[in-house]
Amino acid sequence: MDKSKILAEGLSKIRQWVKNQEYRTIQVSKGDFIIKQHTQVSEVYWADNAQFSVLHTAENGKTLSLGDYHLADNFFGEMEFFSDGPSPFSVVATSDVALIAIPMDKFAELLLQDGHIAFWMNHRMSNIYLNTMSIAIERSLYPLKYNIIKDLVDRHTCNEKSQGHSYMYQEAQRFGCTERAYTRIIRELIDEGLVAKESDKSGVVPVNLDALTQSLEKYYQ
Repeated sequence: MDKSKILAEGLSKIRQWVKNQEYRTIQVSKGDFIIKQHTQVSEVYWADNAQFSVLHTAENGKTLSLGDYHLADNFFGEMEFFSDGPSPFSVVATSDVALIAIPMDKFAELLLQDGHIAFWMNHRMSNIYLNTMSIAIERSLYPLKYNIIKDLVDRHTCNEKSQGHSYMYQEAQRFGCTERAYTRIIRELIDEGLVAKESDKSGVVPVNLDALTQSLEKYYQ
């Protein structure tokens, strides 16, 4: 079995299917909800290209970001389709995006018509689940300072470097902490000579990436 060929064929069939349909298009502006937490989803949405954040707000008012994403060929609402429950997360557009609204019954027909399509969908949902669980577990089991350092290292060592948020409270949300707690850790890292403010003061960058990476080792002991 060549998994990559199955996935490529499944995605190709989905793209062609979406292109051939005449469903309505919804324009979502930057900062608006694609899906809102606790709401029942009545359609599944498809985006050729989308930038968005996934957030969960607890009853105590604390908000945790489960990731910032820039994805091509993406569905929204498929998890809620399978669970038949309200969405546990909010999905917020971080840039303007055009969504194709697919009725639930038509989405079911799409999945049932071809094994390649169903295979692609299962693969995608598994990756989302594992990525989300990895973020949640690290946020839960490691101290705040570890998570901030690891995030900085990851963002400056991966091939496609992601960007932080412009506002401190948005950065704090990514770690499920208060703005005050996040600012305190950043100040510690600056005082330790590990990071510095960017020239426009909008974020921080590593001063010594190797030293920053090595500082993670003590949390593994």
